[in-house]
Amino acid sequence: MDMNLPKLIEDFGTDEKCRAYLEDLRWPNGVECPRCAADTVSRLHDRKKWECSKCEYQFSVTAGTVFHDSHLPLWKWFLAVYLMCESKKGISANQLKRTLAVSYKTAWYLCHRIRAAMGGADSPLLDGVIEMDETWIGGKNNLGVGRWRENKTMVLGAIERGGELRLKVEARADGHTIKAFIAAHIDGEAEAIYTDEWHAYPAAAGPIPHSKVNHFRKEWVRG
Repeated sequence: MDMNLPKLIEDFGTDEKCRAYLEDLRWPNGVECPRCAADTVSRLHDRKKWECSKCEYQFSVTAGTVFHDSHLPLWKWFLAVYLMCESKKGISANQLKRTLAVSYKTAWYLCHRIRAAMGGADSPLLDGVIEMDETWIGGKNNLGVGRWRENKTMVLGAIERGGELRLKVEARADGHTIKAFIAAHIDGEAEAIYTDEWHAYPAAAGPIPHSKVNHFRKEWVRG
């Protein structure tokens, strides 16, 4: 069906409306027990659940779904799903946090759980604190000074603290390559990017706060 934000709020602005919609979507031919498939169930109105008279299993419409075991109102879940599906370039946890008026932890959880349910239809942009580096992979060689990379492959990587990892094989670690990698994989409103002292990183980070560790002084991580 055609959907826009005003219609979404009108149709699914309360938990009761959301539950009724999920019930019709999940059980178009009547409620069935998800454990034994029996249709002899009784509604427990005060607990927003059903009880199966055959196996005595109690369940809700969200049991076994992406919404299960969450204290977040269903209408916020619906809004999050809509925003993530309608955002052509993806939506970050920080954007979701502001729009839904939730904590960053909740927004991050929503993003990852919804994307997992969608089967990874689109990869989320890394957000929060990002650590980034490049490495050259390959065996030793005897090609001489200045030619040590000729039998190696460079891999550029970034990881979100407490989150996901992005890796890409590249030809070189110049400013243009790093800037394109950041634009493709890291949200422009990320909290910070931490790198080593390679000269291409500061300019490539753009508006994202950038900080570097000093390997020469045996510093490997901050925070």
